[in-house]
Amino acid sequence: MSQETIWDRLQRIDRRVIYWLLFILLMIPFIRPLGLPVSISPQAISLVEGLRKLKEGDVVVVNISSGVSAWPECLPSLVAVSKVLIQQKAKIIYWTSFVDGHMTFEKIVEKVPGFRGLTYGVDYVHLGFYTGAEPTVAQLATNIRAIFTTDYKGTPIDQLPIMKGVNSAKDVKMVISSDTGDYCDYYIRQWRIPYGVPTAEIGIAMIFSQYQPYWPEIIFGMTGGARGGAELEKLIGELGDATVTMDAINTSHLLVIVAVILANIGYAATRRR
Repeated sequence: MSQETIWDRLQRIDRRVIYWLLFILLMIPFIRPLGLPVSISPQAISLVEGLRKLKEGDVVVVNISSGVSAWPECLPSLVAVSKVLIQQKAKIIYWTSFVDGHMTFEKIVEKVPGFRGLTYGVDYVHLGFYTGAEPTVAQLATNIRAIFTTDYKGTPIDQLPIMKGVNSAKDVKMVISSDTGDYCDYYIRQWRIPYGVPTAEIGIAMIFSQYQPYWPEIIFGMTGGARGGAELEKLIGELGDATVTMDAINTSHLLVIVAVILANIGYAATRRR
């Protein structure tokens, strides 16, 4: 009878051991981000470069067309973009086409320390929820006050210093749209094409390819999913939730790769014997 080898023992290993290894590896990035290498797309680079061109006082609209369900994919990019906008001392106007969009806005403010040094209504504002899809986006381009008369807290829009002199697309320097659907298309057609407002897209991973043909001629930058968020975090030098997500994905994939390699080596060794 031949002596049992390590390859024989590995073939009989309890699958629960693999599950526990996977659990531990997934847990590590949530305790401390590893910052594993992530290649950075040219679309993400051009997005940050476009944001860096903003000057103090420039007005930027951030359209939130993604709800709480899209936080894992869109929120990290929204946080990273907001950090850069604050660094550039831009005036930020948020609004949303999702009924739970105010929760996303509040989460952004919670996760971006720079907001603590700003004044709501002066440096940034959330005007609230709008409905009506593309016709409303077109109306916003011509007359913001035709859609929003107050902010999401109920303060009359004319009492907000940030809105002084801002009433149409002509008064806005840039639009960033965060999407799980087609809203960036609306801003391209109603803001970018007729008024020349630079537009960028932050979307879930599955619609990244949808907007890729628009870059760089129509939109100046874009990201897709948690991967895009991790790219932005690396570009601005502040690791966050997206980096944690990518670290967890990468470590789990590395475990699978190692397991497959060992299984094949073990099979070849026992087969040859």
